[in-house]
Amino acid sequence: MGPTVEIGIHVSLWTPNWTDPILGHMETAAQLGFHAVEIPLMVPSSVPAGKIKELAARLGLSVYCGTGLGPATDISSPDRETRLRGMKHLTACLQIASAIGSPSLEGVIHSSWGKHAPVTDGERKYSADILHQVADQAGSLGIQMALECINRYESSFLNSVKQGKEMLRLIDHPAVGLHLDTYHMNIEEQSIALALREAGEDLFFLHFSENTRGYPGSGSLPWPDILDALKQMDYAGPLVMESYVLPDCQSGNDCSIWRPIEQDAEGQLKRSLDFITALWMMR
Repeated sequence: MGPTVEIGIHVSLWTPNWTDPILGHMETAAQLGFHAVEIPLMVPSSVPAGKIKELAARLGLSVYCGTGLGPATDISSPDRETRLRGMKHLTACLQIASAIGSPSLEGVIHSSWGKHAPVTDGERKYSADILHQVADQAGSLGIQMALECINRYESSFLNSVKQGKEMLRLIDHPAVGLHLDTYHMNIEEQSIALALREAGEDLFFLHFSENTRGYPGSGSLPWPDILDALKQMDYAGPLVMESYVLPDCQSGNDCSIWRPIEQDAEGQLKRSLDFITALWMMR
């Protein structure tokens, strides 16, 4: 049956704003049967690390931490002060992740989310240099860093597994790997399953989302092929659902969700968890 796997959920599914309180949503995740939650660290100083760690232990949940960079913290920027702000943000996120007990820090941690200009070799080197330095801190804390490859409409910096592996070679640090997402891969890769195999042991973290950005199982993605590839790779990291389905809120607007993606949001979420669990068990 291959390795066991944790199936988790990104709590931003339930938070209209990125920095909304999340403790109650951790309880909802546990009640639905998820094994893990991913916590957004957009403003590290506002995250109640102690309470999250205590609640996760009580609920039996693993916790993972993600973040993103913006124009003011873009570590690929030619502006030194901007890069230093980005480095400071990533360092603060690592400290919070360590305090919570997260084994990873993932997300758009390589450049600004929303970067649309063509990327120069110099910008990639700026980013790689900062990430190598921050990865030294991550390694000392026992934390892996995972660079998210996202679609061309959300970033010009890192879209495909091929680009991701090239970036890893520039960074040259064992604590840094790739974070992939099936929604983005459906846009950027010719085959999700083949791209996963190409990522291989560099795949540290994986988001599950449908072609519509809804819940897995409600759209057209080839989930049996995806899970077969992960099993053959002996992937043992978490499978974290990151679906944005609600319009008229900060997270929905930022992800271009202009209409409800799931008509029965809570019911379909439980069906999606059961769907992925059953598929994984039978592969």
